[in-house]
Amino acid sequence: MTGHQLDISAAVVLFLENYPGRNENEFVARYDTGPAREAVRAILDETSRIRIDWADRSLVDIGDEVEEVMHQRHPELSAAALEKLSNYFTYLMR
Repeated sequence: MTGHQLDISAAVVLFLENYPGRNENEFVARYDTGPAREAVRAILDETSRIRIDWADRSLVDIGDEVEEVMHQRHPELSAAALEKLSNYFTYLMR
């Protein structure tokens, strides 16, 4: 990754590849440890702090809302990264 700009979408997808299992070895092999991990952690922390009204809503509806909120905040994120973040959120909050 040295000298290249981080593709945060690819980093998020790789980090969450086996979630809730860990994908540490692959992530470290591709990105090393420092800035990529910090960037992904910041996105995950932001995702987990989204406030959702759960009343009369399915997990699918809530996941769709999380994707929409994160897309508005981070239009650079790919559809695959947004889906991983949605799954991460709904897993944490269920």
